[in-house]
Amino acid sequence: MLDQVVVSESEDAQRRQAFPAGAAVTLDDLEQAGREHVIDELREREPVTWLPALGGWLITAREPARQILLPKSGATVEAEQNMLRASLGRMMLTVDGEEHERCRQPFEVPFRAREAERLFAESIRVYARELISRIDGPSELTESFAAPFAVGVAAQVIGLPLDDIRRIDGFYSAFAAAMEYTGDPEPLRRAEEARAELTALLLEGLGRSKVVEASDLSPEEVAAQLRVVMFGAIETIQASVLTTLMLLLQHPESMAQVRADRSLLAGAVDESIRWMPPVAFMERWTREPVTLAGVEIGAREFVGVSVIAANRDPSVFADPLRFDIHRANSRHGLSFSSGEHHCLGVHLARMQTVIALEEMLDAWPSIDLVSVTPPSGFAFRRPADMVVSF
Repeated sequence: MLDQVVVSESEDAQRRQAFPAGAAVTLDDLEQAGREHVIDELREREPVTWLPALGGWLITAREPARQILLPKSGATVEAEQNMLRASLGRMMLTVDGEEHERCRQPFEVPFRAREAERLFAESIRVYARELISRIDGPSELTESFAAPFAVGVAAQVIGLPLDDIRRIDGFYSAFAAAMEYTGDPEPLRRAEEARAELTALLLEGLGRSKVVEASDLSPEEVAAQLRVVMFGAIETIQASVLTTLMLLLQHPESMAQVRADRSLLAGAVDESIRWMPPVAFMERWTREPVTLAGVEIGAREFVGVSVIAANRDPSVFADPLRFDIHRANSRHGLSFSSGEHHCLGVHLARMQTVIALEEMLDAWPSIDLVSVTPPSGFAFRRPADMVVSF
């Protein structure tokens, strides 16, 4: 396990002088809604920069971000300081190479595009329809739809009866809150408690899960992989559903187009995920020195990727701040990562979000956005609440 190098005060001072734009960026700039312009400006000035607020490097341009995520970069996730490991434990996203393959392989088949469609599409549609039918009048969609939809589908996918939606959603809120660089030990303590409770639930139900039949992992290892599979199925699905609907409601012409032609919904989802990615930040550590965009980074250093900034790189995405459901290359964003750690459930996530929106549009011929808290968050980004009427 790699241990991140400690940069001396003199070296830090030299880097601050060499990268003044990065030195001025705060953690609030990476977390709060409405501050995205700060990292957009940083990308134009210092696409790879030293960020004292993180104690490491930050990449905001798409190409060097993609490079660091690929195995050939030599970067690793196997570091003592990995916040994802601290929050969710050791599993497929915190190991590399053969161990990563061993952890991931048993879960890959059900998440392939055709298999996901065959196995889950109809049950997802039925469940979405059922949840929407319970909503009568103005509603806060996180609680009435997004959270139960995400948790309920996650239960279907892994074959476990996870009935306590509020409790399960609370676990993942605790996990997400712990993935920040504030230095406060309390969020990590709450995440450890949540992890222990969730693991107990998973181990209790593993005998009913088909995942175990296709795996040579131990029950504890299966539970560890399911924790992160569920994270993708819960936290990020809530984000993609809420953010896509928010953007469509804020762009009436786009909403009119998808109402007239539902085939445009897939593009709307891809563009929403590019424009405001549910996973806003990714972390790696260098095993050996590496040069990115002309910047030399030493061994055992922390390198963060701002997915928001990379997804708005104008060298890849024309007029990147514009929400364009017809954008041909929306999928070129890094919202689902790249390389060996790319998102296991990418096909399911897209399908699930499209189905949710299709059912909403069918059930509600007219939808009005009453209020929304703009998407925020450091590692994971979504509206905290969203009220609609119909």
